[in-house]
Amino acid sequence: MAAAASLDPSLPWWVRYSRWTRASTREAEHAETHLLSLVPGVTMLGYDVRTGTGPHDFLHTTSSEALAARAAVAGNTSLPQPPATLQSATLPSGPPVVLMPGYGAASGFYFKNFPGLATTTRLYSVDWNGTGLSGRPPFVAKTQEDTEAFFIKSLNNWRTNMGLDREKMVLVGHSLGGYLAASYALTHPEHVQHLVLVCPAGVPKADLDWQAKVVGRNSGWRGQVFKAAMWAWEAGATPHALVRAMGPWGPKTCEKYVVRRFQQGGEGMSGQESEAFSKYFYQAIAQPGSGEFALRHLLAPGAWAHEPLSQRLRELKVPCTFIYGAADWMKPEHAVELCKELKTLRKPLVASDMHVEIIDNAGHFVFMDQAEQFNAALLDACKTYLGPQAAAAQATPHHQGPDATGWGASQAGAAQAEAAASASTTSS
Repeated sequence: MAAAASLDPSLPWWVRYSRWTRASTREAEHAETHLLSLVPGVTMLGYDVRTGTGPHDFLHTTSSEALAARAAVAGNTSLPQPPATLQSATLPSGPPVVLMPGYGAASGFYFKNFPGLATTTRLYSVDWNGTGLSGRPPFVAKTQEDTEAFFIKSLNNWRTNMGLDREKMVLVGHSLGGYLAASYALTHPEHVQHLVLVCPAGVPKADLDWQAKVVGRNSGWRGQVFKAAMWAWEAGATPHALVRAMGPWGPKTCEKYVVRRFQQGGEGMSGQESEAFSKYFYQAIAQPGSGEFALRHLLAPGAWAHEPLSQRLRELKVPCTFIYGAADWMKPEHAVELCKELKTLRKPLVASDMHVEIIDNAGHFVFMDQAEQFNAALLDACKTYLGPQAAAAQATPHHQGPDATGWGASQAGAAQAEAAASASTTSS
């Protein structure tokens, strides 16, 4: 049953097993539904929100069933009209909280945070343009400016089409998604209540001798490998392309990575979660290439930004909080130094402005390694704007909630029922 659950039964068997790359939109949706079925305490739905008129102009969004119902009423989504009971459901107060994933990730990476955040805030998790389950338009940008516009314009259109154009949002970005979230806040400060950068890429300036540190004093095989890696980076090679090229071995490679990185690090994952997440991860990364090709236009080899945030954030006009795992390879001390510098230029706008929160026993994926501590840090950073439900959540244990309503279950479709049944069989 576990093996069967990884493939969408609506695809003919000869299609499923005759392809080189074992990925499709249907299978990605099926994997997402399976993963979301494991989230306790709240019914989460995935749906598409139009951002333009083209066939690939949409951002895939995950939110609670109640928020999805409001989005359906506003139109511009892949959802049908919801029942009146959901349209009138009470929502948490405060501004919308929008989670943006990092490079090679997708909105479902925050699945461990949904129980604590989706019940206490108006939470949306959104795939960047050309990534995850969002549309995959051709990536034609040649400059950093055009590359950032590829992501910023679509997110801004998403905000308008979701009916959020009359309020500001708490914008949360992880890793390269943090760099892009900062770019959005710099471009549209009028739409951002608070910027939260989670282990962001591109904070410091590149060390002048960083290449020598990597290669060492000798220019032998390490130097040749470094040159090859530099060439591949500049040529636009991506991990996604490697996974697609691996064909039927791609899913197993992703599974091994998930077990090594997430099942054993921090809080870890259960076997059931690990299995569902590895299938979702593969489907998200193996879709046709698009937004992944932005990497070389934003970062140089070594993950050094062409335009570091240490310079750009001097112009930021909204409050900003950093959250890191103590073992993050992005090094939180860079943000600590940056915040010290920024405080010499202006006063904090709120108590958590220009503040760095560091969470122990966590790495680059701090929100997965220590989900409850991350949720608490995020809610605390934004407590000035969020309502009483969010404040109470920091001291209230989470519990299993009611089953999905008929409308929510219908959006997940038969795949959700099968995923739940498969999960039950696997766990037994």
